[in-house]
Amino acid sequence: MNKEYTLMESEQYRLILLVNNTDFDYYTDICVELNFDGKRILLLKDNLLYLKNVFDKCEKKVNILDKNLDERNLGLLLNEYYYYLYEEQEKYTIILDEQGQWIGEKYICFSNLEYSTWIYRYDGDIVLKVTPIFYGFEKDDYLEEYEKFVQEYNDVFRIAISTKQIKNAAALIDNLYSSLI
Repeated sequence: MNKEYTLMESEQYRLILLVNNTDFDYYTDICVELNFDGKRILLLKDNLLYLKNVFDKCEKKVNILDKNLDERNLGLLLNEYYYYLYEEQEKYTIILDEQGQWIGEKYICFSNLEYSTWIYRYDGDIVLKVTPIFYGFEKDDYLEEYEKFVQEYNDVFRIAISTKQIKNAAALIDNLYSSLI
């Protein structure tokens, strides 16, 4: 049986932690789901320890979005980065760090095969953003599908959140984690 915990919410959305109470420890998979506009999308399926580490990091510091990144196109830039990794090509518009990773990856909290969830500071706000990920690079004829994905690209969700919401979510996760130790 799943128990729901609200991590964050407002009139526009609800970020929910789903926990299977019957056989639960900190290595058991939990789910994080985003509910908005009548939609429910799964953002994360991993263990509670992973989620605790993500929110501990966010509680300590939310990074300011690098001025070299176009905030409106973060998700598109991520997909472009994945495309060039898959094609094993260099793209000079993609800015890499010293380790050869795209500089935008540090703003991603978690990803699955369909979505990336981001938290960063931008223009005086802390932003929670969800963007789609193109899935299909392994197909032989993916180029046409990828081009269509790029042309029809839209962020899934974007909202300003507060430091208090992050602290409350981190405290809820910490309490749940502590109850298991």
